[in-house]
Amino acid sequence: MNRIPVMIVEDDLRASYVLENTINQHTDFYVVAACESQLEAELKAEAFDPELIMVDISLPDGSGIDLVQSLKSKGIKAAFIMTTAERETTTIEKAIQLGVMDYLVKPIRMSRVLQALDDYLDFKKRLTKNDKIDQQDIDALFRKSATLAGSRKTPKGIDENTLDKLTQYLETINDDSPFTAEDIGEAINLSRITARRYLEYLEAQGQVSMTLDYKTGGRPKQRYTKTV
Repeated sequence: MNRIPVMIVEDDLRASYVLENTINQHTDFYVVAACESQLEAELKAEAFDPELIMVDISLPDGSGIDLVQSLKSKGIKAAFIMTTAERETTTIEKAIQLGVMDYLVKPIRMSRVLQALDDYLDFKKRLTKNDKIDQQDIDALFRKSATLAGSRKTPKGIDENTLDKLTQYLETINDDSPFTAEDIGEAINLSRITARRYLEYLEAQGQVSMTLDYKTGGRPKQRYTKTV
C-alpha cells in the first residue's frame, strides 16, 4: 500500500515539528505539507490533496472547526484528526458532528499519535476490504466494538512483552535517579525513538514523570524519573 499523505495545520512550530517527526516515523504515512494558519491550510489542501489532515482548533486567523467546515464545503475529501488543548464539551460535540476521526488533547504523546494513525488505517481497511461488511465491522467503524473501545491491554505500537521488560528494568533504578530515552534504549536494546514512545506511554499512565533539561547547551533534553 502506498504511504498516505498527511497535512499538518498547527501554528506552534515546536508542536508541528514533533507531529511531523512522529507521523514520518510511521511506515504507512508521510507529511506532505505543514501549515500555520487557516488561509495557508485552505491553499495547501487544494494543492497537495492530503488524505488525512491534523488540525489544531486554535489558529491565528480562525478556528480549526471552521477550517474543517470550509474544506468540506470545497469538496476536500480528506479525513480529519483534531489536535488541541481545548476540552470543552461543546467543542468536542462540534468536532464529532463534523465527522472528525479522532481528537487528541495536548500535550500530545507520540504513542497516542501513532495509535490514531493505526486506528485510521484500521478504519480504511474495514471500508475497502469488501463491497459489503457485516455488523461487527459496522460496529467497529462507528466506534462500538471492543477493539476500538479499548479492550487491548496496551495501545497499538506498545508491545506487552517489551513494556514488561522496561517496567522490570525501571524497578532497578532509584526513585530519584533521572534517566533518558537513550539510557533506556541502551539498557534494554531499543532505539531511542522506540524507548521514548514507551516512556511517553508510561508517563500517560502516571508511572513516570518528564521534565525538560535546558542546561544542555543546545536542544532541551527530556529526562524522566519514576513516579513515587
